[in-house]
Amino acid sequence: MANGLIDWDLLDALSTSPAMSQPAMWDAFAARYNGYAALQEDYTRLQVDAMKIGPGDSVADVGAGPGRITLQAAQGAGAVTAIDVSREMLGHLEANVVARGLRNVSTIHLSWDEVVPGENVPLHDIVVASRSPAMRDLKKLDALARKYVFVMTFCGPSLKSFHDALVAGIEPEPPRGGGYRPAMAGHALVFNRLIDMGIEANVGYLPDGFSASWRDWDTLLAHFAWLDIPPDRVDRFRKNIEPYLTQDGSGLHLRMETRTVVVWWKKDARLPDAGPSAR
Repeated sequence: MANGLIDWDLLDALSTSPAMSQPAMWDAFAARYNGYAALQEDYTRLQVDAMKIGPGDSVADVGAGPGRITLQAAQGAGAVTAIDVSREMLGHLEANVVARGLRNVSTIHLSWDEVVPGENVPLHDIVVASRSPAMRDLKKLDALARKYVFVMTFCGPSLKSFHDALVAGIEPEPPRGGGYRPAMAGHALVFNRLIDMGIEANVGYLPDGFSASWRDWDTLLAHFAWLDIPPDRVDRFRKNIEPYLTQDGSGLHLRMETRTVVVWWKKDARLPDAGPSAR
């Protein structure tokens, strides 16, 4: 039992799929995750702006994936370290770093379970875990940071929700019923676990989603090549994506809307506020 009547750590463990920590799952989905991350750039900018990263700050992106946060954080930070258990994810991240000409990003291929703050991974000014399995060890995230920690997760329809909608009737349905667990615990568990740790966390909300524009259906379908839609299922894909599209004289416009919640705290009360509500 934790400090209160409810063991929030136990609830978190029971609410999180063990697969979240396994590289095989992330390796298999890496190309698709990279594709979806590119559709989130406008919304990701809001999340990175909320962190108030300074030019002298070092940032650790834990569970960095293909670099959704890393790529934008590197534009304002002194240095960014991207940590991930998936070699395939980091391969996409490294290619994205080269494509953008960034020179202040380094990668660490390491399981979060094996990270030892201050030993095999140096301390960083700002630590971010966005939709990351690292959320299960908040104490380690806190120990890795000198200034701020930001934990982000969906609080509306998730990437998985949108993906399942796009491939409905094309790929097998995800498992339901007995033994099914949600992919990631919600932010309420994160917040309450932090309370048990004696950390006064802050919670803010940001619009999130996926957006892009194409001049016609041919360019849209070419863009989604990373989904590997079989030729005989293209019509079904068009049907699946149409509810999220508008069309005008300039082309087709995708918008899938949701929200992200940001749970953040600072290591020293004298530090200025950050997060979505700070100005």
